[in-house]
Amino acid sequence: MRLLEYQGKEVLKSLGIVVPDSRVANTPEEAYEAAQELGGKVMIKVQIPTGGRGKAGGVKAAATPEEAREFAAKLLGAVIKGYQVKQVLVEKQIKVQKELYMGITIDNRHGKRVFMFCEAGGMDIEQVVSKSPERLLKVERGAKENLPEYQIRSILRQRGFSNKTLVGLSKIASALFEAFLKYDLSTCEINPLCILEDGSLVAADAKVEIDDSALYRQKQFQNKGMDTPDELELRAKEIGVTYVKLDGEIGILASGAGLGMCCIDLLADEGLKPANFLETGGGITRELMADAIELVVSNKKVKAILISLYGGVNSLLEAAIGIKNAKESMEKQIPIVVKAIGNQDVEAWEILREAGIDIVETFHTERAVQLLKEKVS
Repeated sequence: MRLLEYQGKEVLKSLGIVVPDSRVANTPEEAYEAAQELGGKVMIKVQIPTGGRGKAGGVKAAATPEEAREFAAKLLGAVIKGYQVKQVLVEKQIKVQKELYMGITIDNRHGKRVFMFCEAGGMDIEQVVSKSPERLLKVERGAKENLPEYQIRSILRQRGFSNKTLVGLSKIASALFEAFLKYDLSTCEINPLCILEDGSLVAADAKVEIDDSALYRQKQFQNKGMDTPDELELRAKEIGVTYVKLDGEIGILASGAGLGMCCIDLLADEGLKPANFLETGGGITRELMADAIELVVSNKKVKAILISLYGGVNSLLEAAIGIKNAKESMEKQIPIVVKAIGNQDVEAWEILREAGIDIVETFHTERAVQLLKEKVS
């Protein structure tokens, strides 16, 4: 369960981490009043459970209470990254000298907690790490291992930090590490973690996710987050697939998370925007495939579908029958491009061809993306 930003900051505050003074507003007038209380110059930040809000237009800098009200009026009720905005955070502006990144997550492959730190933060952190991976510091610890403050100080000192800033960073990192176990977190990130002109540290944003299976013992968080805010995501759980709604026009259906992420990246390379992430997991049947496609096209923005399947244990013949059945039942016909490789792929291709569905007979997903692009151009 992912907490909203202001809820995540409440967790940080309980750890002794400083966050900017702020108020939650549900109406433009509440935003105006909050801005007055906070001195006029504020940030207006939509409260939705996803990242990338700034680039999507969900974060605005207001110079006056009147401007805060104006921005809130535009943002409240708007749909940003697939979520309808119901609240905004009105936050006092701070004078930032430098932005950093700090976080802890879980490496599911090895069952370890991973502490991460980068001396660059903010909206472009992904690009920074992609271009210069050596800038991202990683320290792994087992389930019962701690990361003492003195060890963090030694590590960060090698990154050039000293004095008040070094002590502050070490305390924050140690607090996050201890809280990770205490609150059964799966992710806890501060981006950006800001160094102010006086050397003090302020957490300007917070991403806090709690392990769903541990909510029974973390009762203080129950009903706080927004883990299934969308009707389509609720339907996906009933079907038995993983679905995340995005803000594009190309539906994606993949037989694994890796294939799904690959589709998203390749679509982006071609200037196409995904409407969703959907992965079927194991045990594909014709019924599941048909239900999954129906789920994807329930999003009225979808104008084409890209399907990427690997048949290991799963029978691609069963999948093909499900795709054919779904196409025949569609009220409005849209392009479907299928890349299916593996168990019974030749038989699957024959069924899909007979149904008038475009296929690529290769494991190169980029071929399918290029064909799809031709269909929607």
